[in-house]
Amino acid sequence: MGSRTLGHILLVEDDQGARQAIALWLEQAGYSVTSVSDGREALDAVDASVHLVISDLWMPRMDGLALLEEVRRREPTAEFVMITGNATIPSAVQAVKLGAFDYLLKTFAPPDLLDVVQRALEHRRAKREMNELLSEGDDTRKIENFIGRSPKMLEIARTIERVAAFKSTVLVEGESGTGKELVVRAIHQLSPRSDKPFIAINCAAVPNSLMESELFGHERGAFTGANERTSGYFEAASSGTLFIDEVGELEAGVQAKLLRVLESGMVTAVGSTRERPIDVRVLAATNADLASLVESKRFRADLFYRLNVVRIKLPPLRERLADISLLVESLTRRLCTEHGLPFKPASPDFIAALQQYAWPGNIRELRNVLESVLVLEQKPELAAQDLPEYIRYAQREGNLDLEEAERQTIEKTLRAHAGDRAEAANQLGISVRTLYRKMAKYGLD
Repeated sequence: MGSRTLGHILLVEDDQGARQAIALWLEQAGYSVTSVSDGREALDAVDASVHLVISDLWMPRMDGLALLEEVRRREPTAEFVMITGNATIPSAVQAVKLGAFDYLLKTFAPPDLLDVVQRALEHRRAKREMNELLSEGDDTRKIENFIGRSPKMLEIARTIERVAAFKSTVLVEGESGTGKELVVRAIHQLSPRSDKPFIAINCAAVPNSLMESELFGHERGAFTGANERTSGYFEAASSGTLFIDEVGELEAGVQAKLLRVLESGMVTAVGSTRERPIDVRVLAATNADLASLVESKRFRADLFYRLNVVRIKLPPLRERLADISLLVESLTRRLCTEHGLPFKPASPDFIAALQQYAWPGNIRELRNVLESVLVLEQKPELAAQDLPEYIRYAQREGNLDLEEAERQTIEKTLRAHAGDRAEAANQLGISVRTLYRKMAKYGLD
């Protein structure tokens, strides 16, 4: 293979004429190509030098699906593109579910092929960069579903890998929809506790009157309706990880008791005077500015410092626009698999339109928008004209204040849904509670 080729491709096609034509297109575009006629020959040719396998679905001796599974086992870093006839689209979709990057109908033209090849190899490069970043020596552990190559996200990836091995508490801050739970789960998955329980509680979803009991458990007769002893979240997470989401919503009394547990490693159930030792790693997240809540006396300073041993602040999507194309690629693949749809690539104007929008709901809102477009539009490519008007006509001039951009986006979304808060919050990818808080912040009635 020449050192200046764009990549090494293994082409598997039993039709000699088609095989020669496809190989010629690829070689003229600058790729190195190894051509074989069936899956058995392909297995003899697969090694670490192969960047991409392009295979026919139906072949003698070994079909494309069997080849895909074996390639995934032998060379998991190689991407895989399936070629199929019109009558076998369901099998091609199954191939994507099994790990193929994409599939092509046999009516494809050279530009279609070269576009898929370019995207597949770019996807491979992105995965390799992230895996290399997260690997130390022979440690090949990876952060599942972590997408991003912007400097901020790469630094966050490094932090996740560093802190995973320890028991230190971690505070993850970021706006709603930025992926705080993804970061927390990654820390657990990379930790020595990965085979132990991961328990999550959202403080914003639990009434204040029940929060203490939910976290620490209660004894029989501790309060009206407590007919039996009940374990709390701390006990359920024993030896594992407890994720306390929206920790800024805790009331003062529960804050004090949580601080006591973190400092002593002992839990006291409601209605009991007996402390029980507990081995739990606590990871917390919030979309509020806890430091400001401390200044306003709404959050205990000592608890803040105890939670803030390691702090990870996730940037909003509007501050990592370079990652939008990668996020769209990943989310689209996931959504197409969920809905049984063929993968649809995003056009340049589609990506450009997304990069002009403020994204107050961040990645969660992006996912909702993509799902809507994929389900409603039957075109083979995602185009800007398929996006909602409030995104297509969004403006992000350099001098536009980001808070003003968010205010305008929320206002337009509320108008589009005739003031229905629940519908607007769903479209924005945020909770109704967060929407009300933002409406109050911006004076929106």
